[in-house]
Amino acid sequence: MLLGVGVDLLSLARLRSVLSRRNPARLAARILSDVEVKEWHALSTKAERSEQFLALRWAAKEAAYKALYPAVIPRWADLTVSKQGPKPVLSFSNSPRFPRPSEPDFDRIRMHLSVSHDADLLIAYVVAEVRETQVSNA
Repeated sequence: MLLGVGVDLLSLARLRSVLSRRNPARLAARILSDVEVKEWHALSTKAERSEQFLALRWAAKEAAYKALYPAVIPRWADLTVSKQGPKPVLSFSNSPRFPRPSEPDFDRIRMHLSVSHDADLLIAYVVAEVRETQVSNA
């Protein structure tokens, strides 16, 4: 069952502006999960890669929020973007907050992430679905 669709377009110039006004480590700590923070620290000596890392996760998490809301209200750190093979994967890193007890279990939610970038723009697209529970024939 389709839960929602979300898209986010990020201007890398806007992100650079934010990074010039803020401490990049503070921004990273605010938007990254614990696993992502460790990965980001390993890239922090390479400014361009570090910026791309933050940009992709920012856009992916914004798109995920749009796809999941209002059934699930994730915080930045509730979501983790990783790479498994050639595609990025978006998953829950913590138990997200559910506004109502009747909403689906987060472990039944699957998110499909697609990202693309060109010049100074990055786009992330997320489709969220709830996997149906299988009925056993007892």
